[in-house]
Amino acid sequence: MSKMSRLLRGELNKILMRPILYIITGVIVIALFCSALLLNINNRGDKMLHIDGSDKTEVMLNFYSTPTMNKNVAENMVEDAFSKLTYYENVNTSPETTVTAQLKDLISDSETGLKGLLSYYGSCIQYAESPDHSANIGELNNIRSQMLENLNSIRTTLSSAIDSTVPTVLMPNESFENYITIISDASFYLKAEGADFNLVETHRDIYNNISKANGFADIEGVSYFDKLYYTTSSDITNITLADDTIKNLTEKYEIATAFMTETLENITEYNADENVTTGTLKDEILKFYYTASQYSNLVSDTIIFEPVQGLNDSQAQIYIGYKDIHLYQIQERITKNNYLIANNLTENQFSSVFSSTTSSAQEVGAFDLVYFGLEICNFIILIFCVVLAAGMIAGEQSTGTLKVLAVRPFSRNKILTSKILATLIFGVIFLVFSAIVLFITGFAIYGLDTTPILAVFNATNAFVISPFLLVLIYLALLIVKILFYVLLATMISTVFRSNIGAVTVSIFIYFLTAIFAVLFTQSAWYAFLPFAGIDFFKFFGGAFVSDSTNPLSIVFSSPMFYNTSLLASVIIVTATMVIMTILSYTVFKKREIK
Repeated sequence: MSKMSRLLRGELNKILMRPILYIITGVIVIALFCSALLLNINNRGDKMLHIDGSDKTEVMLNFYSTPTMNKNVAENMVEDAFSKLTYYENVNTSPETTVTAQLKDLISDSETGLKGLLSYYGSCIQYAESPDHSANIGELNNIRSQMLENLNSIRTTLSSAIDSTVPTVLMPNESFENYITIISDASFYLKAEGADFNLVETHRDIYNNISKANGFADIEGVSYFDKLYYTTSSDITNITLADDTIKNLTEKYEIATAFMTETLENITEYNADENVTTGTLKDEILKFYYTASQYSNLVSDTIIFEPVQGLNDSQAQIYIGYKDIHLYQIQERITKNNYLIANNLTENQFSSVFSSTTSSAQEVGAFDLVYFGLEICNFIILIFCVVLAAGMIAGEQSTGTLKVLAVRPFSRNKILTSKILATLIFGVIFLVFSAIVLFITGFAIYGLDTTPILAVFNATNAFVISPFLLVLIYLALLIVKILFYVLLATMISTVFRSNIGAVTVSIFIYFLTAIFAVLFTQSAWYAFLPFAGIDFFKFFGGAFVSDSTNPLSIVFSSPMFYNTSLLASVIIVTATMVIMTILSYTVFKKREIK
């Protein structure tokens, strides 16, 4: 340990003598100053529900009469959400009533009717002069009209199912477009308006048109109705909810309505009590509003999420209504609303997880500046650590100092370890220093709101945490990120003998990953690279807030990539760090030092 301590002290002294240390210190000080000036994020309170009124009379009037959100609107939101469950209960008990079953029946009727028409017109061609056949032309025209109506019913049934506020079918976008084409073509071939049905050529023309519609003619090898039947049978899935899900949503309905009833009683009591302030009355009304909103959102999100759970985002996005969907975000909201309703809590009682676009509390506070500023300063600190780590092997070998160190009684493993630790120590010092300065500045400018934060870890576990503790977790995860890039730069430094080459390649890789993070946010493959998964803090929630007036908030934010998985990210990042460490030590031990 004494040898290791001596090596570490020596490496720290070397860094203290480097001009870049003081340059970066100055840059960080400027960045800290600019962070306070550039912070321009949205107030979370501006986008939350509210009720107006300067006194109780106005507040109660608004509670009962405000068009956008009042007592009746809130109650109807809950009842409408709960009524949707009835449909899915019926689907589970009576699958024959589903939209898919109805479509199969309509298609079967259309096929039967078209074959009947085809048979008749074939007879008309064979017995063109027979008066018996001519006498039935009017009746067959009615059948043909019924077929056209039936085709339109198929179109209407599926279109209304897709556009319904209660989703009933899951259908690929491409299949829906094919379906529209198939119905339109089949309808076109059935139309023979103005024909003289006593003429055999007219019969033949009608016969050919119906043949095309029914598939007797060679239309791409498959009939229109065969293609339509395949589409509705194979490419449409009934949207259902599991019985346990319906039971859970029913239980949440009972909890939510009971809490709303209790809250309504409190509102009436508070309004009559002169000792209760207007602010307290407003808070109780907001509980009423938020409970309704949370239950409505819980039902809507569950209906969207459950039919495609198990798929990744790119797989789900092929379906009608799922364009640009992010399943992780929806699951995160479901978890949060389940937690709130189960515990008779509302979202406005908590702060949200730190974000670079919206304040965590109702208004911007010290913690927001800490998060925003560290996102900027961490960028500078990482560059410093990358440059330092990239040059500590290649740079010292080019100057000859590494050879002097190697001939002394120190193992190469200890030499390399001391260099990695020295770099990491200075990165941590800069990080902690930045956090302290930002907190003090934020406290002086914005004040401190210590309202507990409602976080959702990995989209599946909701919990309440102190903002102080969450800041410490954030700092710890930033240190992990610094360590990752230190190891990357160290590995590159052991390979390159040129200091300039090692630094150039390391910085290039760092900036390339930053550019990729912007360009490939929605690409499935990028989520499985270690550079995309290294920002573990996004798994605590808050990674989806957008709509910022400050472009820097978007640039320095950590987006949640499509198909992101916490377990996959941890495994990939850990494995990458182990590989880089092994490679660095192996190459350094075998490297010839001149």
